[in-house]
Amino acid sequence: MDSQELYWFSDSVLHRLDPRLKVGGLAILSLLLTLTRWQGLVLTSLALMGLVIISHTPLRLFRGMTFVLLWLGIFYGVAAGWVWSQSASFWQGHWSQAGLLQAVFMLWRITLIFGLTRLFAAVTLPMEQGLGIVYFFAPLTSLSTKAAEFALLLTLTLRFIPLLGEEAALIWKARMIKGNWPTTWLRRSWEICQLIVPLILISLKRAEELGETMLARGYGSGSFRTFLIHERTAMDWWGGIAVGLWGVLLLIWH
Repeated sequence: MDSQELYWFSDSVLHRLDPRLKVGGLAILSLLLTLTRWQGLVLTSLALMGLVIISHTPLRLFRGMTFVLLWLGIFYGVAAGWVWSQSASFWQGHWSQAGLLQAVFMLWRITLIFGLTRLFAAVTLPMEQGLGIVYFFAPLTSLSTKAAEFALLLTLTLRFIPLLGEEAALIWKARMIKGNWPTTWLRRSWEICQLIVPLILISLKRAEELGETMLARGYGSGSFRTFLIHERTAMDWWGGIAVGLWGVLLLIWH
C-alpha cells in the first residue's frame, strides 16, 4: 500500500470494532484531552502507542504530521514562550519558562489528538466513518429531515475521499511528466492548496448526485440503518468499557 493512503488494510482488533464506537470514542477523548493534566497526557501517549502496535499500523503513516507539528511547535513556542518587554522595540524581550512549558503542553495535546485521528483513519474505512457519524445525527432527524440528508451527504462525501486522493496523485504525476511542477516547497504548497478546493467541490457534487439518485429510488431520510450492518459483539462491549475507563481517568485528572 502507498504510504500516502489513509486506510491501512489489516484484520486487527481495531479494524473490526464498531465504527460507532470509534467515532464516539475519538470525539470524547479529543475533547477530554483539552482538559486533562499531564497524567492524562502520559496515559493517552502510552495508550496510543499500544493501539498502534495492536492495529499493526506502520509508523510511516504518521510521518505526514511531522511538518505540521513542527510549525505548530514554533508558533506556540514564540506565542507563549516569548515575553515582550515594555519598550518600543518589538524584538526586545525574554523567554519565559512558564510560557515554554505551556507551549509544550499545548503541542503535546495537539499531537495526541492528531495521532488518534490519524489512527482512526487508518483503521476505519471512509464509508464506515460516515456511517458512524450518521449514527450520532439520528436524534436530530426527529427535529428536521435536513439532518438526515446532511448526514447522508457527509457519508457519501467521505466515501469519495480515496478517489480524490487517486485523482490528485494522477494530476501530480501528469504535471511531473510535463515538467510543470514547481521546484520550491513554497510554490508546491501553493499548488497543493489550489487543488484542495476543486477536489472537495468535486466530492460534494458526486455525493449530491448519488444522494439524489438514492432518494429517487426510494431511499427515505433517516433510514441509514439499512446500511449499518455491523452487529455489536463482545469485543465492541469491551472496547466501550475501555474507552469509558480511559475517559473517566482523563476527567479525574482534570
